[in-house]
Amino acid sequence: MEINTHLSKIVEELIADITSNVLVKVDSAISTAISSRLAVYDYESHIKEATHTAIEKRISEYTIDSKKLENRIVDKIRDTLTGAQEQTIKLVETKVGEQLVKIDIDKAISSAVGLTLSEKMSDYTFPPKSINSDAINFDNLKISGNSINGGIIENFSSVGIEDRASQIALTILDDVTVVENKLLTKDLTVEGSMTINGEFVVNGTVPNDSSFFRNIVADTTYSTLQSINENLFNNYNSSIFEKIRQDGLDLNKITLNGAEMFNADSLGSAVTKSNLQSLGVLKELQVSGESLLAQTLYVTPKRIGINTIEPSAALTVWDDEIEIIAKKKSRDVGLLGTIRQQKLVITSNNKDNIILAEDGSTQINDLKIGTMRFTTSNAPPNFVSERCHVVWNTNPSPGGPLGWICLGGANWANFGIID
Repeated sequence: MEINTHLSKIVEELIADITSNVLVKVDSAISTAISSRLAVYDYESHIKEATHTAIEKRISEYTIDSKKLENRIVDKIRDTLTGAQEQTIKLVETKVGEQLVKIDIDKAISSAVGLTLSEKMSDYTFPPKSINSDAINFDNLKISGNSINGGIIENFSSVGIEDRASQIALTILDDVTVVENKLLTKDLTVEGSMTINGEFVVNGTVPNDSSFFRNIVADTTYSTLQSINENLFNNYNSSIFEKIRQDGLDLNKITLNGAEMFNADSLGSAVTKSNLQSLGVLKELQVSGESLLAQTLYVTPKRIGINTIEPSAALTVWDDEIEIIAKKKSRDVGLLGTIRQQKLVITSNNKDNIILAEDGSTQINDLKIGTMRFTTSNAPPNFVSERCHVVWNTNPSPGGPLGWICLGGANWANFGIID
């Protein structure tokens, strides 16, 4: 039964009730009868009944227009009251409209649909492939793993698993887990024993402090030593020494009887004697005993000798037969010169500035005291010189001058008349 049939029934009942009162000519009686009938009319019951029927047939196509329903009821009443008073018709239209406005037809239908579906879902079995997946809300849908049994899950993934295999890659049994192809893992820890039936290839490194590495080295060393005989050792020995003679020996550290002899670029403290004949540039040199350099410089505690290994003073310099010394003469007095019967010349610019004679005399050919210059001559000077230059007369005679003094330029004057 369609919903339109039910609505027709509703309209017919309304018309029947109204028609029975139309014959009453008193408008107030008609108005009262219509109002009381509409007030107690069970719209929701009839809507629910119509909704149940419509859902069973085609709920998805069901729509209702409240305005059309109102017009339909009014049209039926108009047809029934043909020829009645115009005032009565208007009154009926007004009352019916007021009652229908008070009814939320959409809400009533929605409530009826929900209640009907709730009552029927427990007993209703959907035909296979009758529900479109687009009609299902999956937002809050949760399916427990306990509800899944059998079948193949395609494109399976989880937080820790991503299955992109096109065939079986892993087989899990009670006593063994089989990897059907290559196994690639970042780290692998084996708590028990490991058996490798194929080739064992290590592309990385093995820590030299691991038990595996130490055992391999120990076994290899032992096997090698066991297989070495004297002839093999001699052959290798000859090859090794020949290689050393040709290419040299590159070692970072050399020890002898546990004492360090050589380390990188340093001699060990155990090296106390050597016969080195050539050294590069020395940045530092510290000697506690005697030293002789190039058969020329001799150093012994508190004595230095040049060209001698028997220095007579703190510093002694020999050049053939000449001996020059530097030492302490007495408290707060130093001595520099020669203690032998030899002349000593103090020179500058290869000139004999000061001559110390064997008899203790001192000869200065050109002396300057302050700004005054003192020289000697056996004749009056006639050259240009600085003012106050004094020239002593080396050929004095009675009535002659003791010397001459420059008044500036070539102007000279006598001083000190000898009488």
